[in-house]
Amino acid sequence: MRTAVVCALLCAATLPGPSAAAYAPQAPPAAGYVAPALPVTAYVPHALPAAKYAPAPPAVSVTVAVTDGRDDAEAGKRLDYRITVHNLGPTAVHRARIEQEMPATTTSATAPGATVEGRGMGRQKVIWRSDLPAHDIQVFTATAVLGDRTGRTGSAAPGTLRAAATVCVYVDESFAPTACSGDLDDLPETHADAGAGGTWGWWAAAAAAAALLGPGVVRAVRRRRGAAPR
Repeated sequence: MRTAVVCALLCAATLPGPSAAAYAPQAPPAAGYVAPALPVTAYVPHALPAAKYAPAPPAVSVTVAVTDGRDDAEAGKRLDYRITVHNLGPTAVHRARIEQEMPATTTSATAPGATVEGRGMGRQKVIWRSDLPAHDIQVFTATAVLGDRTGRTGSAAPGTLRAAATVCVYVDESFAPTACSGDLDDLPETHADAGAGGTWGWWAAAAAAAALLGPGVVRAVRRRRGAAPR
């Protein structure tokens, strides 16, 4: 036992102790001393993939014009309309919708390659579906036969009314037209109803005059007969 304790003490004495230099205060660095730069690893973030945005569709530029080649019309006449649609843009327009509203007194309408909506007197509409190539001009034709007006409307000018037709172009199933145009024709104003009313008015005035003057005429005739010598 004593031998083990003596060996332990001898071994501890032979182990090196902590260096006094480790605990000695460090002298401040000399003037002009520059500490060595530590290596710095620059952080380079991974490049993010560029966002893929769908290119904006090119602006649609379309014009339309409509004419029937005349400035006046009348009931029973046929109006031949010519509709010109011009795609001014660099991109084709697919399945454009061209709609023509016929005059309100139209009794029948026809248009090659189009669908006609409405029957009889009233608002009849003609609808085309067509592709419009870039920088291209498309021409459509339609006809309308006018009937007599069924009622009075506001006059566009003294003694006249107007037959109005409008054409609009719609793109991409939109409800807002891209372009519109119109055609106006003066209609002579008829006075058939006024003439008939005037005839009845004359007869009514004559009847009223007879009712008022009749008794007086009878009395005058009786006086003359009574005063005549026998």
